[in-house]
Amino acid sequence: MTYCVNPACPHPQNPPNIPTCLSCGSNFLLKERYRTIQLLGEGGMERTFLGVDQQQQDTYCIIKQMLPVETGEEAAANSSTPEKTLEVFHHDAQRRQAMGNHSQIAKLLDYFEQDKRLYMAIEFIDGQSLLEEMEQHGAFTEPQIWELLDLLLPVFKTIHDRNIIHRDIKPDNIRRRQNGQLVLTNLGISKHLASLGLARTGSTIGTEGYAPPEQIRGGLAYPASDLYSLGVTCIQLLTGEWVDDLYDPLEGRWIWRERLWKIGTDVSDRLAQILEKLLHEGVNERYQSVTEVLKDLDSQRPTFLNRSEEQSLPPTVPTSTPGATPPQGNPNAWRCIRTLKGHQGWVWGISFSPDGSTLASGSADQRVILWDIPTGDRLRTLEGHSDLVLCVAFSPVSPLLASSSRDKSIILWNAKTGERIRNLRGWFSGHSELVDALAFSPDGTILASGSWDRKIILWNPSTGKPFRKLRGHSSWVYSLAFSPDGITLASGSRDTTLMLWNVHTGKQFFTLYGDSGLVNAVAFSPDGKTIVSGNFDGTLILWDVGRGEQITRLSGHSERINTLAFSPDGKLLASGSRDQTVIIWDIGQRSPLCTLSDHSDRVFGVAFSPDSKTLATAAGDETVKLWQAP
Repeated sequence: MTYCVNPACPHPQNPPNIPTCLSCGSNFLLKERYRTIQLLGEGGMERTFLGVDQQQQDTYCIIKQMLPVETGEEAAANSSTPEKTLEVFHHDAQRRQAMGNHSQIAKLLDYFEQDKRLYMAIEFIDGQSLLEEMEQHGAFTEPQIWELLDLLLPVFKTIHDRNIIHRDIKPDNIRRRQNGQLVLTNLGISKHLASLGLARTGSTIGTEGYAPPEQIRGGLAYPASDLYSLGVTCIQLLTGEWVDDLYDPLEGRWIWRERLWKIGTDVSDRLAQILEKLLHEGVNERYQSVTEVLKDLDSQRPTFLNRSEEQSLPPTVPTSTPGATPPQGNPNAWRCIRTLKGHQGWVWGISFSPDGSTLASGSADQRVILWDIPTGDRLRTLEGHSDLVLCVAFSPVSPLLASSSRDKSIILWNAKTGERIRNLRGWFSGHSELVDALAFSPDGTILASGSWDRKIILWNPSTGKPFRKLRGHSSWVYSLAFSPDGITLASGSRDTTLMLWNVHTGKQFFTLYGDSGLVNAVAFSPDGKTIVSGNFDGTLILWDVGRGEQITRLSGHSERINTLAFSPDGKLLASGSRDQTVIIWDIGQRSPLCTLSDHSDRVFGVAFSPDSKTLATAAGDETVKLWQAP
C-alpha cells in the first residue's frame, strides 16, 4: 500500500506501485526517493509515517511531516516568514545530526522541504516499544528499572549536553532493537519551531500525563523536564498501569507506590527516593541534570530484595474474590449464564444491537468481535484498527456499528455483513489523539466522539463528515452520553467536570463541578431527568439535569468507576469499577441490589439488553460475561 501525504486528501490509501494518488493526484515520491506506506500518528501540526527508501532497497524508515499553519486566525497571528521557518528547521536538523551515529538515538537520515511542507527521514527501529513489552509481558521488576536507568541516562546526557530537550519521553518512544539495545525515538519539534507555526494554537509539545507541569502550562522545557517524564515512564512500567491511574488529582500527588502495595509488592526505598525526586512538580525540587541522577544511582544501588525482605512488605489490600458467586438467598442476585472467550487482551468496550440479538466487544487485541446472544457463538471478527480498540457503539436505528481506537481513528461497520464502510479520521477533520468515547444520538443521525485531544466531534454517520467540534474541556474527554430526546450531550473529563452541550447549537449550557476527581463515565436516565457520573474516588453522583444540581452520592466501589449503564426500563443502574466488581443499583431506592464479582480483573464495560433482562460486562481478564435478571 502507498499512503498519500497530502493532508487534504479524502482517500489517502492507494495501491502500491503507482506514481500518483488516485484520489487527489499528488506525487507519492518525496525527494524522488521516499515513499510513505502507513500513517502511524498525528498531533499538533506533525504527522508520522512508516516509509521506505527506494534508493536503499526499500529499507524502512520513519517520515515526519511538519505542516506550517497557513490559514485562518492562526496564520494572522503568526508573523514569521516561510524563509525564517525553513532557516530554523535546518538549524534544528543540523543540531540533531551533530550528535553523530549514536546507536541509542534514532538517526536523522535526511531533511528537506517539498510542496511547502517540511520533512525528516529518521531511522526505523525494528523492535518493540517498552509500552508494547509491558502490555505483552506485564509490569517491570525493580532490577529491570535499575537497568533501564543505567542504559538510558547516558543517552539523555548526550542530548542535553548539546542543548537538545527531547520533550516527549514515554514508553512508546523508547524502543528495543533486536539485540536488546534501548533506543530513544521521536524527538519532538523544538519550541522555536512551534512558535513559528508548526503547532496548532493551544497544542502541547509532549504528551499529557507524561509531560511536566511547566511543559503543559507554559511550553517551557529543561533537562529536568525530560527527567520528570522518565520518572513517569518508570512508575508506569513498574505498576503496569495507565498513567492516569497513578496520579490522584484530589490530593495532587502520585500514588504509584500505593498501587504496588495493593498487589502485595514494593520497591526498595532507595529506588523510591530517586523516582520521587524525578517526579517533583517544582522544577527546582527535581534533579537538575543527568549527572545528579547518576550520582545517586551509583551511591544508592541496592542488593535486590530477598525472600526475607519480601515477607516484610505491606500486606495485600483485599479485593473481590475472582469467581465469587452472589450471596445465597439474595432474591435480587443476577446470575452469570455465559462467559464469552475469544479476545486476547483487555476487553474495553461492549454494545448491544438495537434488537438485542448481537453484542459487539472491542479489545486491546485490536479486534471487534460480534457475538450471537442466544447461543454465545462468535458471529464474526472485524479487523481494521492498528491499535487497541477502546470503544464500540451500535446505532439505535440501523446495522451500523462504530468502533474507536488508540490509533486515533473511528471505523464505521455494517454489522450484518462485517463490511467496513468508512474510516473517520483526517488531518483536518478527525482527532489527533486516541478516541475513547463514542455515542449515537437516539435517532442515529449523529455520532459523537471524545478524545484525549480534549475535543468532542459531532459526525454525520451517513456521510462520514464532521459538522461540529465542541471545545471546552481542559483535559482528556473520557465519556459521552446523549439525552433521550437527542438534544443534550453530556461529557465527562479528566479535568473533573461534567459538561452538558446543546448539540444543535454547539453551546455548553451547564458545567457540573463535583469533588470526586476525574469524571470517567456518564449516563442519562431513560426519562432524561437525571444524569449519573462515575468518578475517580469510586463514587457515583446523581445530578438533576434541569437544575444542574447534585441530587445524591452513591458509595459502594473501592476504586474508580470505569463504566455506567441505565437499564432501558429506568429501574436499574449498573456500574463497573477498577475494583473488579459490578454493582447493580435500585434507582428508586438509591441503594445497591447486588454485587457481581466473577471478573478477575478491572471492569471496563457494562451494557443492558433492550429488554433490561440481560446485562453484559467486559473486563481486563479478556472475557465478556452475560448475566440474567432474577
